[in-house]
Amino acid sequence: MGKQEAEWSNRFSIFWLKKHGYLPAGGGWGSGGITWTWGASDNKSSMGFTVATNNQDISGNGNYVELRYTRTDRWTQEKEAFEYKVELTTTPCNYGGARYWFRCPLVRNGHYCGRRVGVLYNVGKYFGCRKCGDIAYSAQMKGGKYRGRSVTESDVERLEKEIKRNVYNGRLTRKYRRLIRMKAALADDWIMMARCFSR
Repeated sequence: MGKQEAEWSNRFSIFWLKKHGYLPAGGGWGSGGITWTWGASDNKSSMGFTVATNNQDISGNGNYVELRYTRTDRWTQEKEAFEYKVELTTTPCNYGGARYWFRCPLVRNGHYCGRRVGVLYNVGKYFGCRKCGDIAYSAQMKGGKYRGRSVTESDVERLEKEIKRNVYNGRLTRKYRRLIRMKAALADDWIMMARCFSR
């Protein structure tokens, strides 16, 4: 079985939690939810969560995020509810404070993983680290000169919106030159994909 691509997986990030205020410096408790959308607007999945932190203990003992979601079996349409805790741990920052991490809650080959990670991915019925889920970034799955050249249409659209002018003082602007390179890389990706499907 091939690797699953990280870009196509539901992901839950510690950085997203911090950005949205769920990991305050003094510790605390909060609950919320996250929704993932893909393809047409009716393709959605969501998850509720509760975050409990008490930053007084620098080791991070007792910190956790509790995940709550329902999974529907695509063949039988039966719903299964999940509710479990993922341990949070901390590491000290150079200039004071602490940085939070998830501890992967999955068991692989009969052994608890416990890997310290910043992002959990949907791995079958549960959320875990990339190693347990055999998940790779799409750039890692390309070989040779194509490795690391992953450009998406949304990247191109985002850059097009940022560009205010194409030419300045008779020369192409730096952002416009970058846009040209990104469009060429995207075209190369489409050509490479077409070749794969034509075999």
